[in-house]
Order: sequence, then C-alpha cells, then structure tokens
Amino acid sequence: MAYPDAVLRRGEHVLAHRRPHWRMLVVPALVPPTAAFLAAFLAALATTVPSDATRTALRLALVLLAVLAIAWLAVLPLVRWRCTHLVVTDRRLLVREGVLARESVDVAGATITGVRTRCTGLERALGSGTLVVATVGTEEPWEFSGLGRVERLATMVEGVAADRGGLDRAVTAGSRDEDLGDDLDDHLDELDAFDDDPEPDQEPEPVPAGGRVRRWRSRRSRAARTSR
Repeated sequence: MAYPDAVLRRGEHVLAHRRPHWRMLVVPALVPPTAAFLAAFLAALATTVPSDATRTALRLALVLLAVLAIAWLAVLPLVRWRCTHLVVTDRRLLVREGVLARESVDVAGATITGVRTRCTGLERALGSGTLVVATVGTEEPWEFSGLGRVERLATMVEGVAADRGGLDRAVTAGSRDEDLGDDLDDHLDELDAFDDDPEPDQEPEPVPAGGRVRRWRSRRSRAARTSR
C-alpha cells in the first residue's frame, strides 16, 4: 500500500497531500542539456589530439563525467523530490523524506499551538513559501520549506489544530502566563511598599563629638554586613 495510506489510522482522512514546489526541479531539469552540450563541445576540441587512443580515452572520460553529473545533479534530486511528502489529515501533520534512509515527522493536531507562513519576494511570485508550525514541548517550531500554495496549506493545518484543541491550549497557556505576570508585579509592588516603610527599631545614631556624622542603618542591614 502506498504512502500515506499505509500509515493512516482507522477513520483518519487525508485533507492534503503535497510534495515540494516545482521550482525545486528547475535546476535538475537544466542539468542534462547543459552536461550534454559541454561534453559535445569538449569532445569536438579533443579532435586536435594527434593520438587516436588518447582522443578516444578523452571522449570516454567526457561521456562518463556527463553521465555522473546528470545522475548526481538531476536524477538524484528528482528521486528525492518524489520521495518527499507532506500530508495533512483530519488528526495530524505527517512529513516523510529520504530515499534510502527515510526520516518521518508526526505532529498531532492537539499539540499544534501556532501556524504561520514565511515567503520571500521570489517565493510569492512563484506561489511557494515556508510553513512554520509551533508545537507543545518544543522550543523551536517546525519549518517546512519549498511548499506550493503554502497559505492554503497553513489554513488547513490551523483548522486541524483548532478542531483538536491545540490552539485552545495555546490560548490557555497565554492567559496563565499573563496571570502569573500580573501576580508577580503585584508581589513586587508589595515588597517595594514594605521596604519604603521605616522599621520601628531604626533610629539615627548620635553625632560624635568630633563632628563626623555616621549614617544610620537598620538592624537588618547591620546584621547582613556582619554576616559578610
């Protein structure tokens, strides 16, 4: 069974199945004609070599280099693009990439606390961008770059998070942090008010006969100085 049907749970439905944007294939598509042109051009220059054996060896080397360049810069990126999946279901977000060694990411909708997109000027013109997903328990958000129609995809992911309670958890956490901040400010204000009130045992020390004035300190300050 093909991906992602093989990893779906009972009752789970696919909302979107995407691969990286087609712009990822522009450079690989230009490699074969470029490599063939360079190999033919250099092979034509090799006709000036007087030895037939050397000329044949150079031509074979040029053909081998062209084949390696096409395999490395064109075929491999195409296979990698074909094996990269981003799937949005009604429960979670699935990402899978890799040809031989595969890596998978499974983000449950209940853990998604924020969704946003990021696009450069060129990406906006091409209709692609980066999907940024914040989740519970991770300091850095997940980033998935090179996606087509990224804004519509972000809307789908946000809808799944809202249905599964992930966004509600983010709102609750934000309210809790705000309440804690208010309580901390109130506590600091109480401490400032307490420090401003003079203590009952604080009395100015008498001025010695020599005319030097020693500033008075509270008992708490003298004890702290003694302990040091």
